[in-house]
Amino acid sequence: MLANTYFTIMRLKIFIQTFVTVAFGLGFVVFGIVTFIHMGNAQQQLAGKLESIRAGTIQPETLTVVRKYVDPGRTGLPHVVFSSNRQPKVNLATTVDFFNSVKLWDNIDGYYFPDGYLIPQNHLGDARGGKWFFLGLGVLPGAGLLVLAFATARKKPPDVNMDSLRKIMRDRIDGR
Repeated sequence: MLANTYFTIMRLKIFIQTFVTVAFGLGFVVFGIVTFIHMGNAQQQLAGKLESIRAGTIQPETLTVVRKYVDPGRTGLPHVVFSSNRQPKVNLATTVDFFNSVKLWDNIDGYYFPDGYLIPQNHLGDARGGKWFFLGLGVLPGAGLLVLAFATARKKPPDVNMDSLRKIMRDRIDGR
């Protein structure tokens, strides 16, 4: 009976180790794939907007700089607040270069889209490598953890001499 309990505990321990490793591995893989897809979609949307601007289907609107500030904190984002004929207050997070290039009351061309204004000068550029980085960041460790989980699942409990185990358990019960 004690031997059965021992083997049950060992099997449960191996199951828990395997389950946790598989959960983390799948979590990494899902993170990598979802981030890859999300960044790809964002790049396609931006490319579509820039193409609309180049084609002339979206006309520029004049935005006037009314305020500039940086979010408090060590890694605060720079913001520029604009005023336009369409909206009295347009608050955009900007790149550091764009933030430094504009001054109060400057007029900037902005393009209105349903999800907000786009200012081409505020665009960082194409980050094609970023989505591949996050895919690799998720898939490589995730695959490693899954391989480790399958290796752990194949591990057997150590062989135990049943007579020795019974003697140890009797000695413990007897208090020796």
